[in-house]
Amino acid sequence: MRQITKFALFSSLLLIPLFSVSCQDPAFNKIPEKVEGFQGTTLVVFHASWCGYCIREMPLVKKLYADYSPCGLNIVGVNEDDGKSSMEKFVKSENIPFPVIFWSYELMNQFGNPRAIPANFLLDSAGNVRMRVLGPLREQDVRIEIEKTLGEKAKNCHP
Repeated sequence: MRQITKFALFSSLLLIPLFSVSCQDPAFNKIPEKVEGFQGTTLVVFHASWCGYCIREMPLVKKLYADYSPCGLNIVGVNEDDGKSSMEKFVKSENIPFPVIFWSYELMNQFGNPRAIPANFLLDSAGNVRMRVLGPLREQDVRIEIEKTLGEKAKNCHP
């Protein structure tokens, strides 16, 4: 029993520094504080059909869309599959209700070329980056940030 406890403790301690190191990627930290081309408060979700974390995160993203889109939250998926046909199959199989666009070098450069997926960016109505998450979203944290970003409009939502 003690070996299992030590292993679990060691594993959990090991995971924290690995995630922190990946978040300290200099390219990720050079993401501009403002991103042009999106209208209103927008959650931009970088994902792919072959990404296990992305697939597990998708029900939460769809729930956020259902809860907050009536209050002004836009969600845009950026698919990083190898081809548009893979993207279209994924969108259909997951019943994704929000717009999904296929990645481009220009779009990736706008967001600092995140080197991992899922990668999530919450933009306010002026295009300012209000939240960056490299890795899976934590529901409570993302809801807090969405509601702060939506401001008064969030009071009309009842998630």
